Amino acid sequence: MRLRLCLFLLLCVFVPPAAAQTKIIVGLSSVNIAFLPVYVSQEKGFFKDEGLDVLFVMFNAGSTNLQALVGGDIQIMGSAFVETIGGRAAGFDVKNFWGICNLMPFQLYSQPGFNSMKEAKGKRFAISRFGSLTDFLTRATLNHFGINPKEVTIMQIGSTPARFAALTAKGVDASIVWFPVTEIAKSKGFVKLLDLKEVFPEWPYETFAAKESWLNKEKATVTRFLRAYQRGVKHTLENKEDGVKAIRKYVKMDPAYAPLGYDEYRDSFPINGRLAEKAIPVVIEQEFESGRIKRKITLDELVDHSFMSLVGGK
Repeated sequence: MRLRLCLFLLLCVFVPPAAAQTKIIVGLSSVNIAFLPVYVSQEKGFFKDEGLDVLFVMFNAGSTNLQALVGGDIQIMGSAFVETIGGRAAGFDVKNFWGICNLMPFQLYSQPGFNSMKEAKGKRFAISRFGSLTDFLTRATLNHFGINPKEVTIMQIGSTPARFAALTAKGVDASIVWFPVTEIAKSKGFVKLLDLKEVFPEWPYETFAAKESWLNKEKATVTRFLRAYQRGVKHTLENKEDGVKAIRKYVKMDPAYAPLGYDEYRDSFPINGRLAEKAIPVVIEQEFESGRIKRKITLDELVDHSFMSLVGGK
């Protein structure tokens, strides 16, 4: 009896406790189907399987997400790469290290009667915030049609639902929106001025980015994070039912639209983390020419390919 008791006590002393999980706070710039593998990874517990306690924080614009990253409130941001261009050009050591979604999902809708970009001068365009992706795309679209952005009024309204509400209330003349608001806008008689795929057929829509100093210091942690996320991408691609459930739960999308949303975005999630980089130098050039950034940055300054090679395997 004494021997058994001694063995029990020894086991209690020497069995190590479960390893504490590493905490990571990740900012997401919007509630968006483009982050579907993120939601699936969280839902399936893939981050926990890698010993990570990942907290996702939602922002209403990429610019505020970037501010949180620079300020140290988050460690990783999931956001449009356009925001990181501004941050890097401003001297912050932010760097994109994994592609989340390679897709141009936006369409430009306008009030009935506003039927062509030739009529854009003097009109009011809604964006989320200055410095955000919607701001860049609105200005790039205007420039594409030979219109100086100074010839229109660009208004900070907020997220896609807020911008569409402003369009519905006739508070703005046009706004960039994405699925499923594109379908709703069409059904309500608003005019589709442009599918932005016509301007940007290849687009690295959403990426993971972090401070370069943090990436160098926490390489092992980042690798674990990406292993879990890559597992989530694979599961998303192979399990439509789970993808649709995640869209309904996290995006709060009408059940009628969720399967269509999955189908529209499914092929945009790179399993190897590669970014559709072709558009990046074009964006840098446009941002520099417009004076929105003070120096041209290089692709190597903006993108860390090491994790794509290490985890992506291609």
